[in-house]
Amino acid sequence: MWSDAQADPPVCSGSGAPALPATRLADGFPEGRALCAVCTGFVPLVAGALARHDAFRDPTDGAEAARRAEWFNTVGWN
Repeated sequence: MWSDAQADPPVCSGSGAPALPATRLADGFPEGRALCAVCTGFVPLVAGALARHDAFRDPTDGAEAARRAEWFNTVGWN
């Protein structure tokens, strides 16, 4: 067993990495955010880089989960 003291830090190590906006679905998802290659979260961009963000832990609601699933099923992991 491990404790929170042994867990990875909450800030994703992909923060600050150069990125481009992810391909948009017909409904606009992911609204100009980029896919973080480290945590697979959709993250806002700041000056062409991933904004500082916590490591992705799962969508906060069912609608976001469905849109993410559709995105990965349509676009894939590329």
